[in-house]
Amino acid sequence: MDKIKVLEVIQQGEIGGGESHLLTLLSKLDRNRFEPVVIALSDGEMISRLNAMGIKNYVVNSRLPFNFLVWKKMRKILEENSIDIIHTHGARALSNIIYPASALKIPVVHTIHGWSFHDYLPAWKRKLRIKGEKFLTGKTKMNIVVSESNKKIGIKEFGDFSCRVVNNGVDLAIYNRRDTGLNIRKEFNIPEKALLVSFVARFIHDKNPLPLIRAFKRAQQNHPGMYMLMVGDGPARSEAIQLAGELAINNHIFFPGFRSDVPAILAASDIFCLPSIKEGLPVSLIEAMAMGNAAVATAVQGCTDVVTDGVDGLLVKMEELESGLSSAMQRLADEPGFLQQLATEGRKTVERRFDAITMTQHIENVYLELLPGSGNI
Repeated sequence: MDKIKVLEVIQQGEIGGGESHLLTLLSKLDRNRFEPVVIALSDGEMISRLNAMGIKNYVVNSRLPFNFLVWKKMRKILEENSIDIIHTHGARALSNIIYPASALKIPVVHTIHGWSFHDYLPAWKRKLRIKGEKFLTGKTKMNIVVSESNKKIGIKEFGDFSCRVVNNGVDLAIYNRRDTGLNIRKEFNIPEKALLVSFVARFIHDKNPLPLIRAFKRAQQNHPGMYMLMVGDGPARSEAIQLAGELAINNHIFFPGFRSDVPAILAASDIFCLPSIKEGLPVSLIEAMAMGNAAVATAVQGCTDVVTDGVDGLLVKMEELESGLSSAMQRLADEPGFLQQLATEGRKTVERRFDAITMTQHIENVYLELLPGSGNI
């Protein structure tokens, strides 16, 4: 029988948390049953990876929500590929295909990788985004949230909100500690025994790279043998590099840009910091814990669904961001036994709750539920 044609629509072609999630999902998807096609709303590294995986893909450039100028192109892709089901990732992806999908009566499942609204937005903007996301999620056949926190927030803000919780997962065969990370340390001339902190994320202000640098400066003053790798690209990267220079710690912080060898970066690291304002369910944090890094994250939605403070990582309050990050780094530097304890428990947490194979099976089941008569394919 014919395979089920699944169209995955993602907000960008650059690699971020949602894109990492999608690549992992596609790598585990049962290709005997499903045939995936991908639309990205911008070009980037993800497109190269999809091509290497042999997955048909399109770039439909759109930086705007509800961009009616791309609807005709979206409809053409749906028709030419005889798409059976659409899976969108992020509000902008959903808003750009929901009307062509409705016109063709193709069911849509939508994954919320963290809400676009958060407590630190201006009140008017937050209200506008809540209305927009409530409208969009009401147009789908099924909504998936990646964490219990996101489910609770959706119910609180929308009232009537139906969803399925499917935690993000990582490939445990890739994220393990077989790699020692020595080649990474040699590349950046970081001593083998030095304490290495890593940050792997898009350089945007929601990820708080600048407060992290200031916190690292405070910690490094008391622990001069501490280093940090800040991996990724984005609009705030130039500011981050400038700040490191102003604080005279640019010989202890390195900014290699986007890297495709994240497992090796994490294997070289001892501590992973994610000081985000908000998260859905942070893939980078889960990857770091899988690699045996001691996790330090902000006590915000998404992060609190992964880390239990003092058990498998440390959580820092947003209102104490810089001092909290600095204190956490210094504590882990002072207590190597505690650092190792968090690292060990972090790996166990990922093995127990965030395996990519389990995640993919849950999502495949959603696809089958929405297509009556597909269970015997």
